[in-house]
Amino acid sequence: MERLCKYAVLRYVPDDVREEFINIGLVFHSPEDSYVNLQLTTNFSRVSQFDDESDVKFLKMVLEGVKEDFTQSITDGPSLQQAKDPKFLEKSTSIYVNQLQFSPIRIIRSRDYLKDELDLFRTYVYFDPHKSKRITDTEVKSIMSRVFRKHEKNISGNLERNVEVDIGIEDIKLDFAFKKDHKAKFIKTLSFDYALRNSKKATQLAKEWAWNYEKMLKDKYKINSNLINEDEIDIVTLIYFKSENKNIKAALDILSEVSHIVEATNEDKIIAFADEIIGDISTTVINHS
Repeated sequence: MERLCKYAVLRYVPDDVREEFINIGLVFHSPEDSYVNLQLTTNFSRVSQFDDESDVKFLKMVLEGVKEDFTQSITDGPSLQQAKDPKFLEKSTSIYVNQLQFSPIRIIRSRDYLKDELDLFRTYVYFDPHKSKRITDTEVKSIMSRVFRKHEKNISGNLERNVEVDIGIEDIKLDFAFKKDHKAKFIKTLSFDYALRNSKKATQLAKEWAWNYEKMLKDKYKINSNLINEDEIDIVTLIYFKSENKNIKAALDILSEVSHIVEATNEDKIIAFADEIIGDISTTVINHS
C-alpha cells in the first residue's frame, strides 16, 4: 500500500559563508509505520578530503548523539507516538544550523519504505562503499519484505507488519506477526554485523530485547490488530551476523533463553527463513479454508 514518507539529507558544512557541504547521512520518516531512522556514512576519509581541517574523531562523537535523536531504540530516540507525527522531521531537524545541517525536507510516495530508504541513502550518501558492506537491521527486514511481496497473493491478510505491542511501561515494535497452530508468532529481525571492536553492542541489544520478550511472555500485553488475538505466543528472533565471536555468542545465548532464534550468516539464509514463513502461512490458510 502506498504511503507518504519524508526524508532529509544530513550535511557537514565546514563554512556557511562558502556554502560548501558534503552529505554524510539521511533521515527517513514513515509516519504511517511509526518509523524513523538515521543512517550515517562510515567513510570519513571522504570528509577529511573535503575539509582537511576537520576533527573527524570529534565529528563522529557528535554524530553518535545525532543518531540517538533520530533512531528508534529501547532507551533513546523518538517514541512510537512521536514517530506517528507527520511533522516530526520539521520539528526535529530545524535546530541543526551550524556545521551539521539538514537539507529541506522532501516527500515521496512509497510502496516499500525500507527499500526506498536504502535507495535514497545510496543515492545521496553512500559514496565509495567498502567492498565488504555490512548488512543493517533495516536491510535484513527489507530483504524479508521483498520475499513477502513476491508472494503477496498467498499471504495477503494473514501477515501483520510493523506490529506495535504495548508491554506496560512503553510500546515496542516487532517486524512481523502471523498465526500458526492457534498461536501468535512474532518475528523480530536483528543484525549483529559489527566490526570486532564494536561487537559488544550485540550483547547490549540482546539484553534490551530479552527484557522486552520477558514482559510479553510473563505479563499481559496489548496489541492493536484484527489478525492477532491469540493468548499463546511464540517469539522468533532472526539474527544476521557474518562470523561469531564471544560477544556475538553471548548475545545469541541471551536471546535463545526467551525466544526461538534463527541464525543467518548470509542473505540466502534470510531469504530461506522468509520462504519458511510463507509456507507456514499458506499451510494455515489451506487448513482453515
